[in-house]
Amino acid sequence: MRTISQAVEEIIQRTPFLAETMAEGIANNAQIARKIRPDVEKRLYEKVSEAAIAMALHRIAKRAPQNLYSAKLVKKMNDLTVRSNLVEFVCANSAALPRVLDVLSKSASKRKDTFLNFSRGLHESLIIVSSEFGPEVTEALAHEKHIKKIGNLSAITMRMPEESLTVPGMYYPILKALATESISFVEIMSVRTELSIIFDNADIDRAFSVLKRITS
Repeated sequence: MRTISQAVEEIIQRTPFLAETMAEGIANNAQIARKIRPDVEKRLYEKVSEAAIAMALHRIAKRAPQNLYSAKLVKKMNDLTVRSNLVEFVCANSAALPRVLDVLSKSASKRKDTFLNFSRGLHESLIIVSSEFGPEVTEALAHEKHIKKIGNLSAITMRMPEESLTVPGMYYPILKALATESISFVEIMSVRTELSIIFDNADIDRAFSVLKRITS
């Protein structure tokens, strides 16, 4: 049978915003207890007082408040790679698009250090490539519909520790740091332990400085 402390800790670990609130002292334990009380009672199948929850929060905060939202793992993401001179193509999904991608992938594999990233959504697909590969992509997509092209892009790629795959809110400290500095991004994509964020060239230097600071 779970205790009140165990239920409270589960909620905090799964809620980066509450963890941050605790770590920075933005709200007191009584306020947080009032907010999470319904969730605690749902997990324990019984009524729980706000005072008991507040006491559990007090014990959790004393134990490790600074590591409640993956800050410790972010420090391990110290392998940052910057790729510049990128261009993005967005087009509507079609039956022919997989064949187009196959042709582009084979062509890109013959080019040294060519950046090629493909992502398919429910209605649209995007291809991000090195700018020198752009004309070939333009030609390959000649028969596709509603093509949008965005140039002057750069990417920052980070390698994440393997254990981060099961940690809730892993991206939160990264995106929060960028938002705090008013830095927007064009796209974000991941492949298992590899996270890539696409920025406008005008923002890449500031973005790199921010990400380097929080991962060092």
